Amino acid sequence: GAYKVQKPSFAVVPPGSCQFTEEWTSVALRKVEKVSADTKVFTFATPNTSKPLNLPTCACILAKGGEDSEGNHFVRPYTPISTNSMVGEFELMIKIYPDGNLSQHMDKMKVGDTMEFKHIKFNVKKQYPFGVRSVGMLVGGTGITPMIQALHAILGNEDDTTKVNILYGSQR
Repeated sequence: GAYKVQKPSFAVVPPGSCQFTEEWTSVALRKVEKVSADTKVFTFATPNTSKPLNLPTCACILAKGGEDSEGNHFVRPYTPISTNSMVGEFELMIKIYPDGNLSQHMDKMKVGDTMEFKHIKFNVKKQYPFGVRSVGMLVGGTGITPMIQALHAILGNEDDTTKVNILYGSQR
């Protein structure tokens, strides 16, 4: 099916509460939705499906899958586009690059296949509330995903009066 954008959702949690820890954890792929010719949203289960992922705003998780000719796994950082209002699963918007090792691996995954993820403290960036009256975002391509997290926090909070300016560019 085609991916449908949801209304902004304010579901901010403090750092240190993410279900993924510094140890690799395997979770199942639940759904794949096409966004464009080369981009898909992959929905994965959370380790505890009765709880949200609880990833802090603008943080990323590391994904591990596939392997090169020497048996080394591919590892890449991804920022979910879903918020902590989603219980039991999370969404990653992935551009499938022709020579992208992990994105090519993910493109071949079937529902029910598993992938490993972890979260490290180094991958926690600026946290909400941002403490400014205005936010400027200069975004290119797949760099939109951490900005989506920030926009959810700002636009999903009816009491937030932060002004947002975004300039986005992409190949397509």
